[in-house]
Amino acid sequence: MRVNYTVKKMTLKPSTKDHIEAKLAKLQKFFSDNADVSVMLRLEGNRVTTELTIRDAGTVFRAEDSQVDLVDAFDNAYDNIIRRIRKQKTKLAKRLRVDAFEPIEANVPEIDPISNEDFKVVRTKSFAIKPLSVQEAILQMQMVGHKFYMFRNEQTNEINVVYERKDGEFGIIEPEN
Repeated sequence: MRVNYTVKKMTLKPSTKDHIEAKLAKLQKFFSDNADVSVMLRLEGNRVTTELTIRDAGTVFRAEDSQVDLVDAFDNAYDNIIRRIRKQKTKLAKRLRVDAFEPIEANVPEIDPISNEDFKVVRTKSFAIKPLSVQEAILQMQMVGHKFYMFRNEQTNEINVVYERKDGEFGIIEPEN
């Protein structure tokens, strides 16, 4: 696994880095040697926010936590990743195609941000959209820890969005014909 650190508004002590790397070494059994691990640590007021993202063969696991202590914030984010891996492991084996998480090449046009003074776009993301079933899209959404996920529906070949409702159920947004 390759580990990339991003540290903002603070310094990372060698002992803390050793602690983080020891924990991440335990994840090696779940991922290949080509896995990319991104550890972002930033100081916000008197709290440290840790964002942990693991990418391997198209699969993405992400967790974030904010605590007063850096080690506690990292440990909580690490525990969230472990829970997600264990929770999704059986679902991945039962439901998905073998190639469900392999990345694909796609020509995604670059979109100019909306020039409106009332709204400020602070982050833009772009990614390849792969045909997935609704169940696979929900699984991907849960693995990245988001409340919604955009995908190309493999049955209709349309762009859809699945989302988690406040009652814990899931919804889907489809374009009108």
